[in-house]
Amino acid sequence: ISDLGAVGSPAKDFMNYAGFMLFGLSIIAFSVGVYRIRRSWLGKIIAVLFALGGLSMFLIGVFPSDAPCRAGRFCPPPTPVGEMHNAATIGSFVFLFPAFIVLVLDTRNEKSMRYYFIVAGVLGVIIAFFAYTWLTAIDDTLIGVKQRTTLGAFSLLLMYTSVKLYRLNAR
Repeated sequence: ISDLGAVGSPAKDFMNYAGFMLFGLSIIAFSVGVYRIRRSWLGKIIAVLFALGGLSMFLIGVFPSDAPCRAGRFCPPPTPVGEMHNAATIGSFVFLFPAFIVLVLDTRNEKSMRYYFIVAGVLGVIIAFFAYTWLTAIDDTLIGVKQRTTLGAFSLLLMYTSVKLYRLNAR
């Protein structure tokens, strides 16, 4: 997916602004909602993790990836901007994955969240599996499918979490 926002891509600006940066801002807005709804100290930590994950997603768009380099060709060394892009990509997982895990722990005793851990667990396993296979890939085989599955499952989990927290707050 980063290739769409890479240096030299015809879709670079659209992907970086409307894709990564806007998605990052929406995650930051989500973190504000979590901060307001979850009043415990653990809830505040969850909100900070979501905010840092959103910032990482935003930075993925600020620092476009290097132009794709296919196997079998001479590939130049990564640029500093490309390295920042890679660090932000990893940072999004480092902050967002624990945010969901701690949210499951924080809401485990809430009646309206009783099945949340099952859905979050299943989607979390899908996200972890495909993110691992994508981030550690040796070649480009199905890497686009792995990335889209990872981000699609993450988006579903974020939407499901939003609905569950909204209902929890509405009572």
